[in-house]
Amino acid sequence: MSHLSEDVVFNVTKNISWAKLPSSVKQSLGNSPSLYDKAVAEICIRNQLRWRTSIVRYIKQDERKYYENLLAYSREHLMLYPYHLQDMMVQGLRVTAFSYYTSMVGDIMMKEHSYDSLPNFTAADCLRLLGIGRNQYIDLMNQFRSKKFFRRRGVKELLPTQPVAHSTHMQPWWIVHVGYVTEDDIKSCSTEEHQTVDRIIDSGTLHAGAISKDLLLSLYTKGLVYLNVPIGDRDLIVVPTLQGFVMNRVQGDYFETLLYKVFVSLDEHTDMLELSSVLQIDLQQVKNAVSVFIRLGFAHKKTVGTSHLALHPSWSTPHPSPLSSPFPHLSQGTSPLTLKDTPSGSVLEDSNEFLSTRTDTHTGTDTSEKLSLTSSLVAGAFQKRIGFLFDSSLTAFLMMGNLSPGLKNHAVTMFEVGKLTDESMDNFLLELDKVGAQAEGEAQRYFVHAICLRRTIAFLRHNASLLRG
Repeated sequence: MSHLSEDVVFNVTKNISWAKLPSSVKQSLGNSPSLYDKAVAEICIRNQLRWRTSIVRYIKQDERKYYENLLAYSREHLMLYPYHLQDMMVQGLRVTAFSYYTSMVGDIMMKEHSYDSLPNFTAADCLRLLGIGRNQYIDLMNQFRSKKFFRRRGVKELLPTQPVAHSTHMQPWWIVHVGYVTEDDIKSCSTEEHQTVDRIIDSGTLHAGAISKDLLLSLYTKGLVYLNVPIGDRDLIVVPTLQGFVMNRVQGDYFETLLYKVFVSLDEHTDMLELSSVLQIDLQQVKNAVSVFIRLGFAHKKTVGTSHLALHPSWSTPHPSPLSSPFPHLSQGTSPLTLKDTPSGSVLEDSNEFLSTRTDTHTGTDTSEKLSLTSSLVAGAFQKRIGFLFDSSLTAFLMMGNLSPGLKNHAVTMFEVGKLTDESMDNFLLELDKVGAQAEGEAQRYFVHAICLRRTIAFLRHNASLLRG
């Protein structure tokens, strides 16, 4: 169909039947009920809506066929695996996230598309599950194109046969469900695995922490179980410095747009109910998005109550979190940074003047404007908050020039999330402090901006006059 108006999309997602449609919407569809039926099917598939709770069930009677079409559309358009529909995808169609991405990567290899064709979140999930990033993809394409492999091996034979070990970043509070299990699957299981599958079936679901971590990983790798990441209405979510994020392209599909809306709005002081209200987005959709962020390792719950769970002893030694920073966290009592080895002269002065001018004259018309919150160190419960505005040109400077090994992760976070939390500011300053004083040519510009940024943040955080009142 041609481009569908926002009014049509709104009414479909609100399950409004043709009889109850506003007359203006009916007119936009040529007063044709059949056109509305086509729009319903297209919008529900495109937005990965659940058949049983959407209006499409009255138009498409075959539930299985609907999900097959939804899956085919999602894969063709390189969308994220629909984790919120795992019960239908895994139990109904026996398509896990791993098999979904394996087929997707195989498809783009057959079409000889570049790695950049994968949207950001899809590429990040492929890297997590398949272990295929940019360099690995290029290597696979070279093998596929070479005569030696092109004649004797197909694409599927070049792709991994099971998920990357520990790719799930499992947490004990995640929920384990039995997938699509056949008699042949059971025959290939060990006695302990068989007993665990029976135990999950008898219970309906189990918390991941109730099962041996290695045993759970084995069952997951074989595709016999899948995991849900439950999010509560009052959960608070923290977005640390991004690691493993892939900056390829933005596709603009419905769920990706939702992900970014929620991603840039997450705040560790705002729970899911409040966030849903502020964004005017359905609560369940907000929780679906946050669940994906946690699964990908881009966020974590501020507090996780596991004291009521009977954990298997294997969970007593937590697996290293992918969110852990490789740099030690500086204490809140750290004295102000010593701004040594700072270049002097006209270059630094011009840069300081440039930074000051940018800050003073910045207007709200720049869509790339981002807000970073930093807080000064004050005694007691109250912390004065200082807002520091930056734009995408600054993040570009920080990504270029090989300024510091760990600086790029912070720059990616600034660009994608639109802010850095005060909790990550010490590590950010630590990386900025590693930036050298000398550079040549165009690189000098990047170094000067990084040094000026470091001095500015340190001034805001440690200036006594800003701590008063």
